[in-house]
Amino acid sequence: MVVVTAKEMQTIDRRAITEIGIPSLVLMENAGVAVVGEIEREFGDLSDKRCIILVGKGNNGGDGLVIARHLLNRNAKVKVFLLAEEDQLSEDCRFNLRIFKKLQGEIHVVTKANLSKLKINLALTDLVIDALVGTGFGGEIQGLLLEVVRLVNNCRKPVVAVDIPTGVNATTGAVSSHAVKADLTVTLALLKSGLLLYPGREYCGKIKLVDIGIPKSLSVNVKRYYTNDRLLDFLPPRPAWGHKGTFGRCLIIAGSRSMTGAAYLAGQAALRVGAGLVSLAVPESIRPQFLPSEVITVPIPDEGSGSFKKVSIETLQEHLDNKDVLVIGPGLGSDSELKDVIEAVLEKWYGPLVLDADGINHLDLEWLKSVPEQVRRSWILTPHPGELGRLLDLSPAEINQNRLEIAWNTHKELGVNIVLKGAPTITAGDNQVYINSTGNSGMATAGTGDVLTGMISGLLAQGMNAFLAAAAGAYLHGRAGDYVGQVYSQRGITASDLLPAIPCVLEVEPR
Repeated sequence: MVVVTAKEMQTIDRRAITEIGIPSLVLMENAGVAVVGEIEREFGDLSDKRCIILVGKGNNGGDGLVIARHLLNRNAKVKVFLLAEEDQLSEDCRFNLRIFKKLQGEIHVVTKANLSKLKINLALTDLVIDALVGTGFGGEIQGLLLEVVRLVNNCRKPVVAVDIPTGVNATTGAVSSHAVKADLTVTLALLKSGLLLYPGREYCGKIKLVDIGIPKSLSVNVKRYYTNDRLLDFLPPRPAWGHKGTFGRCLIIAGSRSMTGAAYLAGQAALRVGAGLVSLAVPESIRPQFLPSEVITVPIPDEGSGSFKKVSIETLQEHLDNKDVLVIGPGLGSDSELKDVIEAVLEKWYGPLVLDADGINHLDLEWLKSVPEQVRRSWILTPHPGELGRLLDLSPAEINQNRLEIAWNTHKELGVNIVLKGAPTITAGDNQVYINSTGNSGMATAGTGDVLTGMISGLLAQGMNAFLAAAAGAYLHGRAGDYVGQVYSQRGITASDLLPAIPCVLEVEPR
């Protein structure tokens, strides 16, 4: 599904009206009808239900007045509370107010002096509809609007937000000091990025997207998407005559004395997602900690340190031969010689690469930029906010405040594919951005990032395009977490729980 910023949505809306010739009142009518349909689907028969519609002065308020009219037609008991005088309303909002008046609809204008009336009505209603502020909102909620938002959040009644909850930034997901906490958000025409990014996502409740008649052709230039099962269509075929070489050879350089688990998880995940042959290069002195498994463990000289050293370089370079994909990073640790080791290995590698965790931590921007651009195009970096923040000299908080833009800008600056882990994971590459739709808080535990790294590398090994492997890997990783969360409690998920779930989620209907 296409995802737009507030500015993009406003441009698309304007083009639908001025270029295509669809009257704005028609779009408003379509929006109101569609929202009422979703309210019926969520709450059932609306006859005799007491409904309060909170109406702002803009076109979001106009949508609310159309909703009010159609609720009347369903025999609901409707009260409209306006947060502006009639002469302050937008033209289309005022037009629909006049129609509502002709139907003898009940209307109240909210002022600071009569807030108690709204409070009493909120206590007695069955449903609250937030049509106060639309996608144009930015900044802080203040004054009367702030008081109304507080009353709505304290009334403990079901709340439906029209397009976006009041107080949530439609682009960044940033939230004013207060915002309406909706149970259902019915968003119009296209998904807005602010609905999918935290903290805004927490205020939306269930999100439903409705068509209001804006032609899809107006959004074809937007290359930002919310992931769904269509990504599975890009999974490589599995020919019946295939053998382990057919499905790719992956070399994972990982592990250190205290972090053997990271290496194990990455290797197993690559196999579980379908790679044919996975070799795990580990420091020689920790090799005995790895039990026999389907993953081939390759001991690398380490002078007994339990970490890769300069003495490891020549052997690591030798093992690059005949490999389809290289992974560097899981559990490498912080040894001072790792930077030299990683750079030396990468100077001899020209194929698809996944750089994770300490593989990223030991490199810097200038060195990355020195790698030929055509080589970097097949690289995938999978940082969490702390790792990307170190690379860009930003704090994790700064990364999380603008995840979409920072992931996109890093992709454009470095020419690599970026998988910015977190909630939600953002994948940027190939001049596109995917916002991941899967996963849950139970996956916020040690080792799940290593599983993701292995899954992406396994997809790469099977011949997937780097960007699609990154996006599909993130999607399937979250899907595996959701699958496990349905079998167990999300609270108790561990990274190793994801491994047996991976084969179960590689089809449209999880087994």
